[in-house]
Amino acid sequence: MNMFDKIVVHKALKRCLVPDSGNRIMHHKLVTGQDTLISLLIHDIFGGEILKTHTDKVWHFYNRINGERIDFTGSKTHKSVETKGFEDIPSTPDETYDYVDQADYSTFFMRFVRIFEETIGLEKYRTALIA
Repeated sequence: MNMFDKIVVHKALKRCLVPDSGNRIMHHKLVTGQDTLISLLIHDIFGGEILKTHTDKVWHFYNRINGERIDFTGSKTHKSVETKGFEDIPSTPDETYDYVDQADYSTFFMRFVRIFEETIGLEKYRTALIA
């Protein structure tokens, strides 16, 4: 059974990124620069692969789950991705962790889990896991 629902995950990510007092990593929308945090989070919770592609000056990270490329940050903000397309170069969690602050990631991860559970409801989640 596939527990990954892009629409629910996207809604939870958007709620997760709403500014919070004292929270220095959250922004009002899914934007460039958060691709690393988001790709790690998606991998750590839902599995799949972490992929990367060259942009003008940095790597852009995203995921592939069940054969589908998933990029919640809208990589079209990177001109090189827009013109060349995705390269789908395999990455690893270890490599990706090198690009994030561990404290920021832990905060982001816990906030997402709480919001995701609120979004889908624990009973619905537990029922799906048992079935």
